[in-house]
Amino acid sequence: MERYKAKNVDTDKALKYLEDTSKYQLEMENLEIAKVQKYYEGIRKGLGIAEGIFECSNFERKEEPTYADGVLDVIYELGKELDIPTQDLRNNFSSVDDICTKLAERIKNPDNVSEQ
Repeated sequence: MERYKAKNVDTDKALKYLEDTSKYQLEMENLEIAKVQKYYEGIRKGLGIAEGIFECSNFERKEEPTYADGVLDVIYELGKELDIPTQDLRNNFSSVDDICTKLAERIKNPDNVSEQ
């Protein structure tokens, strides 16, 4: 198929220009698409980070609580409710039985309690 050749117009030059312009436009389209994809990729990543803030994260969670941790929590709550100091017991306990014995003594004789 032979192309139409206009008179007084360099059709080869015009066709070359149109071809070059088409290639340039395709490159610009691809760059624009890549920019938009990167933009939305960044948004998705940011949303993922934001979601992670509301999920249990390692820095907020310590090891699984132990029996001793539970006892220390109970000692704290009992001391708070009975207005008996327990900080020294919780900081320096040697065993669960020992701390319970000392707390029982403080409950029986609250007047003889002095936090160390």
